[in-house]
Amino acid sequence: MQVRTAAGSSGGRPWARVAARGFAFSCFFPYPALAIGNTTGLQLSQALSLAAVPFLCARAAGRPLRALLLILGPVVLSASFNLTFGDPPDPDIVPKESIALALALVVLGPAEWVAGGDLFRETLAAAGAAIVVHALIGLYQVYSFAHDEFPLLFLYENPSFKSMEEWHRIYVRYIKRPCGLFPEPSAMAASLGPWLVLLAGLLLDPSSGRRFGWRGKKLAAAALALGSVLIALSRSGAALAIMAAVLVAGVAKVPSWSHSLTIGKGLTLAMVLAAAVAAGGYAASQFGGGLDDRVESSWGFRALSIHAGLTANTDPVSLVFGVGPGQSTLILRRELAGVPLPEDQFELAVFSLTVCYYMETGLLGGLALLAVLAMVLRAIARSSAIVLGLCSLGTWLVGVAVTTSYMPLSAIWLFLGALLSWDRLFPICPDTAVARPR
Repeated sequence: MQVRTAAGSSGGRPWARVAARGFAFSCFFPYPALAIGNTTGLQLSQALSLAAVPFLCARAAGRPLRALLLILGPVVLSASFNLTFGDPPDPDIVPKESIALALALVVLGPAEWVAGGDLFRETLAAAGAAIVVHALIGLYQVYSFAHDEFPLLFLYENPSFKSMEEWHRIYVRYIKRPCGLFPEPSAMAASLGPWLVLLAGLLLDPSSGRRFGWRGKKLAAAALALGSVLIALSRSGAALAIMAAVLVAGVAKVPSWSHSLTIGKGLTLAMVLAAAVAAGGYAASQFGGGLDDRVESSWGFRALSIHAGLTANTDPVSLVFGVGPGQSTLILRRELAGVPLPEDQFELAVFSLTVCYYMETGLLGGLALLAVLAMVLRAIARSSAIVLGLCSLGTWLVGVAVTTSYMPLSAIWLFLGALLSWDRLFPICPDTAVARPR
């Protein structure tokens, strides 16, 4: 008799494990990037994704690739329609922004490979290591900001984001919030938050990761502890949502442990809950002192931009096709011309990734997003980790809906690939080997 094992899959090949871990690790570092235009930078993760395209063409199209096509379809239609029949404020940037959006989302291609099978343990190992690196850099930033210095400034090279060379003096004087190697704390929280929730869930229930061979308990613990510290010190509004998701995932494990609770499980649960409560409590205490100022300036301005983005598509044409790729900021500046910028904001924009996408692609884009969300919910509903999946999805949605407006954050799209493959990562009935005669 012959039994098929995981060693026969790509997860058992050393080159595949190294490639998966290297690619996943690169997704967590948007800096530095190679400038390929005034407002576009080619990140290492994007370059690796483009290089992998010929190899991925030989694979059957899975959910991440279908999601990629669903999201890019309205971008192409909106760009074509607005350039042909519309009157966009700056038509020259429509094709450039369309290419930039495709470049940001191309990570979903390799995500089909590294986030949906035996290689996912390498992806998780890379995520945990990246979180530790960002947390250590964040602690170094806290020390340097206290001395009015911005450390490692030479690494912050990426035209896709606002220039840190111009922004760092304002940052160290007025903001002083650690963000690791990300353009700002909100981008950092949106990128790392879902991975922290997932690592916490696997730390609480290691058996759920046996399907893809996850055994990184120590790494997950270190990433959760240091990542929670970084999230708390950043004082991002998303910190409360991230820690709430960790708490829900932890509390949900208590009933299943009622008859099998061991000292080890109890200590693990206590550590996870303590990290979430401490980080969430610290963040809440920091908000409490200047909550009114945050609401009136940063959060209030963010809400104003999101409302303007949701109500910008008024005529039937823009309602269906949107205002065109790259046009949202220009139209928002026209709509909010008399609104003063808060001191911690460098430029006016729609501070929501999904609202910006909807504004530029219209109802076609909104329907595409709903279709992708339905695919994710279906994958979670068919899995054995429904609560953890919903907590991770909720954290991811908070990140892309109200936390950041930056599209080229590869860690976000890599996690979307994991969500779309959730039922393969956490099957209700583990795959059984098929025994066949020799």
